[in-house]
Amino acid sequence: MAAPERIAIRAGFGDYDHTRDLWAGGVTSDLLDLDATVVDSPEGIFSRFLEGGEWDAAEMSFAVATALRGRGDDSLVLLPVFPARAFRHGAIYVRADGPVGEPADLAGKRVGIPVWAQTAGVYVRGLLASEFGVDIRSVQWVRAGVDVPGRKEPVDVPLDAFRVESAPGATLDRMLLDGEVDAVVSARPPASVEQRDPRVRRLFKKHTFDEMDYAKRSGIFPIMHVLVVRREFHEANPGAAHELQRMFTEAKDRSVRRALGAVVPSYPLPWAAANAARARDLIGDDFWPYGVEPNRASIELFLDYCADQSITPHRLDADELFLRAPDAASA
Repeated sequence: MAAPERIAIRAGFGDYDHTRDLWAGGVTSDLLDLDATVVDSPEGIFSRFLEGGEWDAAEMSFAVATALRGRGDDSLVLLPVFPARAFRHGAIYVRADGPVGEPADLAGKRVGIPVWAQTAGVYVRGLLASEFGVDIRSVQWVRAGVDVPGRKEPVDVPLDAFRVESAPGATLDRMLLDGEVDAVVSARPPASVEQRDPRVRRLFKKHTFDEMDYAKRSGIFPIMHVLVVRREFHEANPGAAHELQRMFTEAKDRSVRRALGAVVPSYPLPWAAANAARARDLIGDDFWPYGVEPNRASIELFLDYCADQSITPHRLDADELFLRAPDAASA
């Protein structure tokens, strides 16, 4: 009996240890021939996939993928594979001598953001509202590029319920230094922060400890990016998406085992294995989980935030957002 014909699939994603075995050959498949393109910049992946039409599958902003589905765009199939995750207490930057000393001070202030539909920003606004009582509708949000002018929204969302202005010729870094905004929320640190300029600092001075406390209390590990497959490819190649999810999961599982390896560290970081063990104690044995159920609390919270912040016009259902597991799909 002839072996089934293999399916060629092109995918673009970030250069992470937990995707390394996909492009280095450590994870293989009897069904898929994976043609992987590794891209350094998340924005580069998103634009090349959405605007450039590259690849059959790609890593995608969770906010953008959710916004598209919320407005009825069904062209992408979302897999519960999360290549990028990050706690975001450390994504709020203020002037060292400015008027913002604690999160509650942000109410009514001018706060810079690169775009509204940035996943990190969705989480930060939700965090400010739910954990610190900040009325995010009282804030004057100012959109601009972080270090380079001209950043544009990746997807249109209605913002009539919020105070949002654009500064297309400015940068958030310069506006923060000049006092034109009181704070900046950005996944990517502004240049002044990277250069350790003493005039700026993170709002949460010990943000790593704040994030660990938040993880322990809430059980939330914020999801930044999700793996998506073009629907036309999915429908033309039954089983390919599930196999792709299996491959990404295997690559991630191998990476988690490497992270915990204490004999010869796989990462050029001191105390890498100790930090991985700490993450395991806080989050669980699989501290970078894929699948809907292990991530339900994080997904449900994000969907709450998206509905509240007009990323979606109504509250989406987590079980309808993602491709169902094969056993559920055949039930």
